[in-house]
Amino acid sequence: MNESLSFGYPTLPLLVKALRAEARLSILKSLKDGPKASSAIFTDLRSNGFPDMEKSTFYYHLLLLKSLGIIYEVSQIIGAGKPEKVWGLAAEHIIIKLVS
Repeated sequence: MNESLSFGYPTLPLLVKALRAEARLSILKSLKDGPKASSAIFTDLRSNGFPDMEKSTFYYHLLLLKSLGIIYEVSQIIGAGKPEKVWGLAAEHIIIKLVS
């Protein structure tokens, strides 16, 4: 994990969109103590305020955070079925550069 992740002013609207959703903030909270498998994060969300969340909605939130580089795929757990992704926070802090 990096110490900080920097965003420039042009990406500010995307960053605000990503962080204003309570579900996405809950995903980040779930990862604060270290990487977790998708299923563990989903269980955290369902037991902490999002009991009716569908898996498709959950994956939408994960992929939005990944597209901004806020989280990343740490590894995969290979099992009997499809491999499960393990996610981690990309950085401890987010820095917004308003002037370049």
